[in-house]
Amino acid sequence: MMRILGNILVVILGLMVLGAPLALAQDAPSQEASEQASQTSDVQKANEALIKVLNDPASREALIKLLKDSTSEEGAGTDSNAQTGEGQATGQTASGDDESTGRGFVIRVGEYTKAIADEIGVVVDRSVHSLRGLLLIFSGEIPIKWDRAQDVLIQVVVVLGSAYLAFWAGQAVARLIYPKLSVRARYGGGLTRSFILVLTSIIDGLTVAIGLGVGYLVALLAYGGFQAGVSLQESLALNAFFITGMANVSLRFVFAPQRPELRLLPFSNASADYWYVKLRYYMFWVNYGVFLAVPVANIAVSFVLGNALRFLIVLIGMLYLMVLIARNRLNVREGTRTYAQTLQSGLAQSALTNLGNLWHVGAYGYIIAIFLVWVTRPFDATTIILRATGLSIITIMAGMAISLVMTRAIKGGIRIPSELREKLPALQSRLNAFVPRLLKLIRTIVFFGTILLLFDIWGLLSVIDWVYSETGARLVSSYGAAFMVLIVAFVVWLAVMSWVDLRLQSRAGYIVTARERTLFQLFRNAFTVVIIVMAILLSLSEIGVDIGPLIAGAGVVGLAISFGAQTLVKDIITGAFIQIENAINEGDVVTVAGITGTVEGITVRSVRMRDLDGTTHIIPFSSVDMVSNFMRGFSYHVALIGVSYDTDITYAKEAMAEAFRRLNETDFKSSIFGDLEMHGVTNFGASSIDIRARIKTRPGDQWSVGRAYNEFVKQVFDERDIEIPFPQVTYHAATPPFATDTAKAKEKVKTGSQKSKPVDDAPADDGEH
Repeated sequence: MMRILGNILVVILGLMVLGAPLALAQDAPSQEASEQASQTSDVQKANEALIKVLNDPASREALIKLLKDSTSEEGAGTDSNAQTGEGQATGQTASGDDESTGRGFVIRVGEYTKAIADEIGVVVDRSVHSLRGLLLIFSGEIPIKWDRAQDVLIQVVVVLGSAYLAFWAGQAVARLIYPKLSVRARYGGGLTRSFILVLTSIIDGLTVAIGLGVGYLVALLAYGGFQAGVSLQESLALNAFFITGMANVSLRFVFAPQRPELRLLPFSNASADYWYVKLRYYMFWVNYGVFLAVPVANIAVSFVLGNALRFLIVLIGMLYLMVLIARNRLNVREGTRTYAQTLQSGLAQSALTNLGNLWHVGAYGYIIAIFLVWVTRPFDATTIILRATGLSIITIMAGMAISLVMTRAIKGGIRIPSELREKLPALQSRLNAFVPRLLKLIRTIVFFGTILLLFDIWGLLSVIDWVYSETGARLVSSYGAAFMVLIVAFVVWLAVMSWVDLRLQSRAGYIVTARERTLFQLFRNAFTVVIIVMAILLSLSEIGVDIGPLIAGAGVVGLAISFGAQTLVKDIITGAFIQIENAINEGDVVTVAGITGTVEGITVRSVRMRDLDGTTHIIPFSSVDMVSNFMRGFSYHVALIGVSYDTDITYAKEAMAEAFRRLNETDFKSSIFGDLEMHGVTNFGASSIDIRARIKTRPGDQWSVGRAYNEFVKQVFDERDIEIPFPQVTYHAATPPFATDTAKAKEKVKTGSQKSKPVDDAPADDGEH
């Protein structure tokens, strides 16, 4: 009976082993093959035990009975669970949903705690089991095949030696090329440096590939021959060589030792060399230990020694990295803080500072996670770690390279060739107004995308599966289409603006008129509004927003505005017809709504003018009933000169003609069309006779020409003593009546007093009468 129960127990264990890969497959389908391969021997043993049980009638009956009992127990458990569920349903009505929710939370916490404890127990058990194998080796219970080990060691040394000789020869040739590339990188931009860094990494990878090829060739020629092929230990050695070489290429890409001009990260030369050397030691230890020493130990000695070596190699490597992190924790933190102060963005400074404070926590977690994977899943740990670590390194390097290139472009701005900048002077400013903001958005997307990809690589989130799902594909395609709509809209807007700039540039044989400049500027503003509205509506439509109600609402709002803002509509319509009729252009001197000034700007609904005093006036087109433009075709300066009534008119006309001749001898001659138009006497004024003449000028020059002509008229009139009269007033004092009577009385009194004087007071007669 004990034998039967023992066989049944083996069968049950075999069923559990068979079911374990299935259970794991539900959570991690990608690991199904590796789990089944690692447990093949146990499954075979369970199958053999099951065959024995089924062949023995007594054992078969005992197995059937045991399965029936387990089935009945499961049914009872199901009934009890159903009853418990009904009780819970009844209890929920009495005590509410909170109690069941709390119990469920407590149960989940307990399950998680139990799972963690089980994992710790598995790790401890595997560690003790691995170390116990060394005791068996040292005690002599497991013999060592020294002859086999010596042959394997010689083959490995020969193959690796030839591979490294070829690799060093390739590196010697590559060092002849690197100085020229370094000079170009030193004087190039960020994109050039990134390209040269990638190129040098490809060259380093090629030297590793050359060493690998030479190693395989030596292995074929020296040992197996082309027919027998390469032995397992030789293949393992060359695989370790290739993995280690590519790991060193990755380290050179990140730290760029002895090549500071190619370094993307802000490391000093000493720091870069330090981390490159220390991590290179770790790469040699782990790669050659796990990929070469452990398999060779399995072949030459036993799997017990290989398992023990794997555990020791991983443990020593983990301790080495932890000590390295502990020694450099403060240095890295200070370095990140110093570099964060050079950044312009406050968010970037805070993020980098926090990263420097917590980087060692993430590093410790990564190392412990790798150690747990090695201990708990030794058969497929290499695949998991290499895949996750390699993809993580590639993802981080790609994200860093893209972010650094974008950061340099954001700081330095977009620069276009000088020839194109001369033709389109506003193109560079437009690009720098939009592209850096777009690059900042893309850099943020790259950052979060890198984090999500790392989560997916380590199995924390299924980002790739979600992207390929129906919901993820729909969201990615819709938002990607919306983003592309915005990009295409910007490209179209930029092309149209550049075309307008070209049309507004004067060139040989073509002069841009003020009307063209005004119309193109209005077209530029209108097109900008149209492209913005269309881009926003199409982007909303791509992400699933129904823009029909928006368009209908805009129509209703537009109709309401048209009724409620009739003045605004009148402004726009009047302004449109004014532009069509070419009544006002930028730079014209006009009189609008009683204000005269120079037009500085025209919009759809108003005109902005600056008068002679420097005051700016913004006049809506609805208040414009007449436009007087002084800048159309040609202009006239009308000279109205007043002379005194006793002046010879012919003489005065000749003086005005002389003043015109002197004016023609100055620089104003190019602004004058034709001769002086003499109109003659036009008015008899109160104090002068007005003589009018007219000078035809270019539009806009009539005021300067008129001021200069007036100066010459004054000079000639002064030379010829021609009086330019000015208004004069003669005042007459009026005497009141009472003042007249008093004056007469005084006169009479004076006359009477003179008559009553003595005779001898009169003058003596001189006898001349």
